Parts: sequence; C-alpha cells; structure tokens
Amino acid sequence: MKDLSGIELCRNLKSFSAISMIESVDVRALLSCQRLGYLRLSTGIDHIEALLDLPALKEVRVLDDGIYDEVTTAGTPARHIFDTLKDRGVSVWVHWVSATQPTPPAFE
Repeated sequence: MKDLSGIELCRNLKSFSAISMIESVDVRALLSCQRLGYLRLSTGIDHIEALLDLPALKEVRVLDDGIYDEVTTAGTPARHIFDTLKDRGVSVWVHWVSATQPTPPAFE
C-alpha cells in the first residue's frame, strides 16, 4: 500500500493506523470516515487541521518529529489544533522519533 486511494469508500472505518509503508497521510482523505474514532500515524502527515472535522475521534497518536516540534511550541497552528482536540475530550499523544539527550516527554 503506497497511498490512501479508495479509503473514502470505507465509511464505517473506526480505527486506522499508518506506519512506514505510506510516506505521508493526507488527513483530508479520512474525512468520509465519519465513524473514525482511533487514529495512529507514524508517517508524514499533511493537513492536520482536518482532524478537527472528524466528529467521532476519541484518540489520536502521532509519532513525528515535525509535528512534535510544532505542538510543543505555544502559538503554532499545530498546537492550536491539538489543544482544541484535547478540549473536545480527544486523547492526544504526540511523540518525537529521534531526539538528542535529554529526551523530552510526549505531548499529551
């Protein structure tokens, strides 16, 4: 699997996990999956603002250096998105892939 072509046909999808086989996940491709409650991404991520349009989302876990850097910096768009998700009751976990010592904690 190289991309998410056709995933829009999986309207009843409740959980999705992408690891190393897909270079990047465009979250907009998941918007037709209105029952999606659990999302785990360990790939590149595009259009994370689309997470806000997933009404059933209960948990999102992201393993990505770039997103981690953004969510741990106050005032960034990514930080606003993940703070909004947390305010909605979504369990949020964002972790770095590689870091120098000392290793920073996950953003939750």
